[in-house]
Amino acid sequence: MAIKLPTGRKIVFVDWSHVEPGYGIKWTTAGEPRPHMMPSGLEIRTFRPHYSPEQIVIVSDRTWERRAINAYATWFEDEGRFRLYYEPYTDHDAGDFSARMAYAESDDGYEWTKPRVGRVEFDGSTDNNLILAAENNFGRGPHGGHVFKDPNAPADERYKLVHCLPRAEDMHEIVAAVSADGIIWRAREQRLLHWWADTQTVIYWDPDREHYKGYFRGWRYGSLPGARRTVEHAVTQDFYNWPEPELCLTTDANDPPGTDIYTNSFTPWPDALDAYLMFPCFYPRTADTMETHFAVSRDGRNWSRPLSVPYMGAGAPDSDHYGGMVLGQGIISPEPGVWAMLASPRNITHNQGFYDKGTERPKRLSYVTIREDGFMAIEAEAEGEFWTVPLELAGKRLEVNAWTHFGGKVRVELCDETGAPMEEYKLADCVPLTGDCLFEELHFQHRENLAELKGKPVRLHFHITRGRLYSFRTV
Repeated sequence: MAIKLPTGRKIVFVDWSHVEPGYGIKWTTAGEPRPHMMPSGLEIRTFRPHYSPEQIVIVSDRTWERRAINAYATWFEDEGRFRLYYEPYTDHDAGDFSARMAYAESDDGYEWTKPRVGRVEFDGSTDNNLILAAENNFGRGPHGGHVFKDPNAPADERYKLVHCLPRAEDMHEIVAAVSADGIIWRAREQRLLHWWADTQTVIYWDPDREHYKGYFRGWRYGSLPGARRTVEHAVTQDFYNWPEPELCLTTDANDPPGTDIYTNSFTPWPDALDAYLMFPCFYPRTADTMETHFAVSRDGRNWSRPLSVPYMGAGAPDSDHYGGMVLGQGIISPEPGVWAMLASPRNITHNQGFYDKGTERPKRLSYVTIREDGFMAIEAEAEGEFWTVPLELAGKRLEVNAWTHFGGKVRVELCDETGAPMEEYKLADCVPLTGDCLFEELHFQHRENLAELKGKPVRLHFHITRGRLYSFRTV
C-alpha cells in the first residue's frame, strides 16, 4: 500500500523506513538472479548545529530575573510573531518552585522585547513581563513550564501551559493553565497527572494521530539515590485525563554507569511526515555536567539515538559552557532555510551553584542554528542510489532539500510500484540539481509537472553523486 504524502509535508531520513530495502538476489521472469531496487553507496549521517557565544536571545536584565534564567523555556512562531516563554528566578536562596513564567516576543526571531503585560505584581508593580506566578496560580510557582498552542481546543483554551509542583510523600503533580491569547492565563486547579516530574514536561497535540503526546521525567528502579532518571511517555485524547506514563528513553550499555537523563526537549520535526525529535540532556554524575544528546522517532514512542556520544557536550574550562549545554523546547525559522533552537549554556556545573554561593547561575538564553531539516541526511560520498517505498504524491511539483560537493549532483526518476521507470520521467530526462538546493524543483525535460501522477502509487528513484539529500516534498 502506498504512503500518502500530502502537499507540503516532507519525507526526512531519521531511518531507512521510507527506503526500499530491495533484494540482493531476485529471480527475474527470464530466470536470471540479479539485484532488484537495492540501495547502494549511501549512509545516513547526523549533523550538529552551530553555537556561538555571541548568539544571544535574551539576558537577565530585569530585577525579577536577577538570580537566573532557567533552561526550561519554549518558543514557537504564531501567526507571524515569535513567542518565547521562559522561567526567571529572583532570590538566590529560594527553591525551584519559586519560579515565575515570563514572556517575550519578536517580529523577526532575532530582536526580542519583554512587553509589559500587567499580570503579576513584583515589588509593588505590575509593570513587567511576568504572566504566571504563585500569586495568580493557586499559590503554585510554575516550575518546569511548557507552553503550546492547541488546535484541538476551544478558543478560550487555545494556549496551554503545563508545569509541575511539589506534593507530599516525595511526589509531584503535573498541572495546567489555559489562555485564549497566550498572555492572560486561567489556572486550572485540578491536576493532570500525579507523577514525579521536577523538570520541563512537554505536551503537544499530534494532528496526524489525533491525540496529545506527553513527555515526562521518570525514575526507574526506585527513588534517589538508587534510581536513574529517564524519559517517560503517555498519550491521551482528553487533555485533562492522562494514563500512567511508560518508559520511552533511557541510558543504555554504551553510556557510562553514572549517567541518567535530565530533560527531554521533545519536538515534532516541523512539517515532516512521521518524524519526531528529542534533544535530551544527559547528566553524567561523575563530571556533574549537562550534555545534550540527540534522539529520533517515527511514532513518538520508540526512540533511537543515531549518535552514542553527546550531540552538544560540555566545553573547555575557560568556555561559557564549561558546565554543559541544555536545550529548551521548540524550533523556529528566523529566516528562510535557517532553524534555531533555544540553548542554555551552563557556566557552572550542575551542583556547583548549591555549594559555591559565589558563582553566578546562567543568566541568558542563546541560539543554536542549523539548516532546515539539517539534522540528518542520506549521503553519497561518491555515487549512490535508492528507491523509495510506494508513495502517493499530492502535489504537482517535486522539491528537494539537498547539497552537493563540487562535481556532485542529485537526480531522480519516477517508477511504478515494480520499480520500472515511467516514460519521460527517467533519469536521463531529469535536469540535475547541484550546489546548495533549498527546496528546489526537480524538472523533467518533457514534462511540465507531475499533475498526471496525482493519486497514483509511484516510487522515486534517487541518484546522488557526492551529495546529501536532507528531505523532499511535493507542492
